Amino acid sequence: MAKTTLTISTKNKTCFIISPLGPDDSETRRKADGLINAVIKPILISEGYTVIAPQEIDTPGSITRQVIQHLLEDELVIANLTELNPNVMYELAVRHSKRLPVVCLVERGTKLPFDIATERTIFYDNDMAGVEALKPRLSKSIKEAVAEVEPDNPIYRVVSDSIMREVAAKDDAQSYVLKRLDDISFQLNKLRHLNDDTDIQRRQRSVRLTVSRKNEVLDKDEVAKEILSKARSEIMKLIFTDKGDNTKVGLELDVLGGTKDAESIIYTFLEQGYQVENVYF
Repeated sequence: MAKTTLTISTKNKTCFIISPLGPDDSETRRKADGLINAVIKPILISEGYTVIAPQEIDTPGSITRQVIQHLLEDELVIANLTELNPNVMYELAVRHSKRLPVVCLVERGTKLPFDIATERTIFYDNDMAGVEALKPRLSKSIKEAVAEVEPDNPIYRVVSDSIMREVAAKDDAQSYVLKRLDDISFQLNKLRHLNDDTDIQRRQRSVRLTVSRKNEVLDKDEVAKEILSKARSEIMKLIFTDKGDNTKVGLELDVLGGTKDAESIIYTFLEQGYQVENVYF
């Protein structure tokens, strides 16, 4: 289903910037300020926004409280995820909780945590050519973000999924619908990255393996739930292969990343006490 969009005027609106800061004379601060002053601010101002960065807040009172107020109330937030700064990640989660427009960007080479690895993120190169290449992409992303009537994000999906699972637990028909929605979600994530040429490092790797655990009778759904919640690499597709033995489960997975990411899935099974055999990449 195509996303519903709405044309919204951006005049006289406020955009808050989430960014790693660091000490005044640090490399982190130099890069962050350069990105804000050379790219983010000029584009936002041309779109009619008042731009506020956390280091510019000079109103008396709790800076943390003021930051959170901006995150919850401003029409737009730009989040620089470079260096995966804990404060930035916390502030991004606060913004996601309100389900308001946010545009994420990160310096190329950064490995995003699996929680947000499938979110739309602009990867940029930190050099003069990269600055020029970033400008039109950021401008386009800003327009798309503010035009979405119902912005999507990981927190909203978890809340929505939890509600659906509570309902589905009481109704087999709805359980089937929920499973189909999970399958569709996997495929959409797969297509998103197949069509995203901004991060050449993000590719898929297929893994086949068989797992068992001390001759326990294994439940496929429980195995999938455990691995999906524990895996450190993004799993784009998971299907089971029939082994004819209820103490063994065969799986085929598509992992977002290279060999190292595929191997991390195997380590995840081992860490959870499974025996792994018949592994194929």
